[in-house]
Amino acid sequence: MPSPARLALCTAVSAALTLTACAPLQEFLDEAAPTPLSEVSVPLVDRVDRDDPFGGTEAEDYAEGFEVPEASAVGPYPSGRVQEAYETTRDFMEAVYLDRDAVFGEDNSAFTALLTDQSLAWYMEHHGHEDPELDTRSIPFNLAPGTAEPIGDVVKVDGRMRAEEADDEYGQDYLAVRTEYTIVHPVARPGEPVSVRLVTSHYGEVSFYDNGDGTWEVFPNWWRFVGPTHCLLDEHTFTPAYPDEEPRGERPRGVPDDPYDLEDGPAADGAENECGAIRDT
Repeated sequence: MPSPARLALCTAVSAALTLTACAPLQEFLDEAAPTPLSEVSVPLVDRVDRDDPFGGTEAEDYAEGFEVPEASAVGPYPSGRVQEAYETTRDFMEAVYLDRDAVFGEDNSAFTALLTDQSLAWYMEHHGHEDPELDTRSIPFNLAPGTAEPIGDVVKVDGRMRAEEADDEYGQDYLAVRTEYTIVHPVARPGEPVSVRLVTSHYGEVSFYDNGDGTWEVFPNWWRFVGPTHCLLDEHTFTPAYPDEEPRGERPRGVPDDPYDLEDGPAADGAENECGAIRDT
């Protein structure tokens, strides 16, 4: 199936022909119409250059991993405690997005090891909850088992974390470390010459509640958009959509977003856009 960008291009060309009448429209559309995948043999080809997985993309200039900013005091929280919160947030990001056992094998032990007493109890209580919005299995970043293997050893990251004072719905004060990142994983279907770059738009925070004894109670809270993936809304894992596959689940919809754009890209405003169309990664 053509990529969303290709479909948009075909639509624009068709509109131009309608306005200018520079060619017999129906004949052009008949020739340009994409043939259903079920009627053709689609060759298995790499979308990603395995020797240069980020070449020609914005991710080429991204950092390798998550960087910690220099801390300064935030309200009642001295710089040393803010620095500790930054480093813990980095540890969360690494455990979720850079740990191969987690991403490709659903082993989230590095993530759960960072949870504190109350957050671990909350995570375990809601693990596998029948309500998908309450199911804490959606907090880690797990690819569906057997659907992908990494290309190379590098994951590219762009974005930032920043600390702010905050208060929750119960009026409790806490230190919020806001997180906004684009994370790029080059992956291939295991054992086959077909590949894609998965681009994750991550938004949210890690909430740090001061226990008053030099320790924190820590709660991760975030959402993400991952593409290209199949829109299988009843699954907590992500299934890569390779270029030789037709979409499964819901069809992508809407004007294709730039997956590398954190400001105006997929789910930037926090709205649910799980099956939004994106441009080529």
